[in-house]
Amino acid sequence: MVPPMLHAVTRLRPLLLVLILALTLAACADEPELVSVAPTSAPAAPINGSTATPLPAVPEPPAENLADYAAYLEETDCTELLELLDLELDLDELGVSCGYLIAPEDRSAPEGAEVSLALAMIPSRSATPRPDPIIYLDGGPGGSALFGIADWIDSPLRDEYEIILFDQRGTGLSWPSLNCIEMEEAEDDEATFAAAEACRDRLADEEVNLNVYNSAANAADVADLIAQLGYDEVNLLGISYGTRLAMAVLRDNFAGVRSVILDSPYPPNVNAYNEQALNAGLAIQAMLRGCASDPECADAFPDLEERFYSLIDLLDEEPILFEVEDEEGELVEAEVSGADLVNHISDWLYITDLISYVPLMIDELDRGETAALSFLYEESGTGFGRQGAAEGDLSDSEAMFYAVECREEAPFSTMNQARAQAADLPPQLDEALLGSVENFFELCPIWDVASATARERAPVESAVPTLILAGEYDPVTPPSWGLIAALGLSNSYFYVLPGGGHAVIDASDCMMTISKAFLDNPTREPDARCLDDLTPFFAYELP
Repeated sequence: MVPPMLHAVTRLRPLLLVLILALTLAACADEPELVSVAPTSAPAAPINGSTATPLPAVPEPPAENLADYAAYLEETDCTELLELLDLELDLDELGVSCGYLIAPEDRSAPEGAEVSLALAMIPSRSATPRPDPIIYLDGGPGGSALFGIADWIDSPLRDEYEIILFDQRGTGLSWPSLNCIEMEEAEDDEATFAAAEACRDRLADEEVNLNVYNSAANAADVADLIAQLGYDEVNLLGISYGTRLAMAVLRDNFAGVRSVILDSPYPPNVNAYNEQALNAGLAIQAMLRGCASDPECADAFPDLEERFYSLIDLLDEEPILFEVEDEEGELVEAEVSGADLVNHISDWLYITDLISYVPLMIDELDRGETAALSFLYEESGTGFGRQGAAEGDLSDSEAMFYAVECREEAPFSTMNQARAQAADLPPQLDEALLGSVENFFELCPIWDVASATARERAPVESAVPTLILAGEYDPVTPPSWGLIAALGLSNSYFYVLPGGGHAVIDASDCMMTISKAFLDNPTREPDARCLDDLTPFFAYELP
């Protein structure tokens, strides 16, 4: 029976629909419990209609994880955060308040070690703000929400809502920190493996239990935070890995959750590393074909896909050297092979504002010009290590990433399966994109974490109103994963940003408008007509 709210609403151009269907079928190849999605016109028919196989029952959490414990809040001076973040903001003038959530590291042993989760509460600009704040769940896993506080201070969502940021256990300014400073200066695979082992050994000496740094533990932290803040209701906004965390909250303890926004969904029941190279390759193909289907782009950059593959072959034989400004503004020489360029394009597809310049870059490079290539390098930080990375940088906690991914994903994927799924990609794409997958599988044994349980990997079922957003060219959490996430979310709406990359809520005014409308009334389908006028934008000259 169809519930009163549409399960998923999609506004898809025909080419995008074909991409989503192909991606969904690939994603479901080794996930028998998921449904096949039949071709449909937009808006889509209810996802869990008559063609859907029933979702399996989710087992109850084991009793040993329900031990009594007391989490609590501690206030702190925001000055401490400013010093650690190196930000020039007057948080006091803005009315931001700061603190820590203190909770057991291992909830099955509540008398043991504790974690301290740093949080900042940013007030609404409204004199009469909504009573239900937004709690932001950052991505990664391992990303720091507090390092993005300046962006959230400028967010249009503050027009009506208080925004609560917190650094998940092991990340950012929370303690203990699972940041691996040992890995930040590693320049090759051998050095990376040695640095990972050194970080693991240091954390073991500090008696950090990596087996309790995962999505289930994070979700329990979120439930404690909601309870301790004392609000009747809150809204959850997750981006990328933050969407997996939000779904874990819906699965484990959704008390007080009024609504959820999943931006770039990462459902717990996908096999991410089987699909990683395939998804990135399909996103590159979709972007190239998006240009070919746009008359102006096709006229400006004819035969772009064919020229791209020839260019990759040429660069693999003879990499190109070019000058680019580093982070200090000094000109340095960079080298790019064909495989390098494939991986860089995959990275650039994360950023909606950069996608439009990729066809121009390919066209220029094919003609021996490098201005657009230099521009993309400089705008994205490509070639200079992690953007913004520095010794002791806490914006990305590597051990937290591996603690989660090596538990929740690595046991359910293999390198052979990843190769098999990527086999139908053009040869210029598959081997280049499989390199990082192989590196992941080789690093996971270092961290020695237990495999996720069946419950942790099961599809999430919930009737909490949910808005699902995806980007058409997202190379890491493809639109098909939005469909997969929606299967068990009976009161959900799903929208795709044409030409969008990864993390799209603030990538266009339209997506922000849809999000605000949803938050205003999560039980009513938001007005998404603004999507009808959007098409992928391609640039024909540099800014």
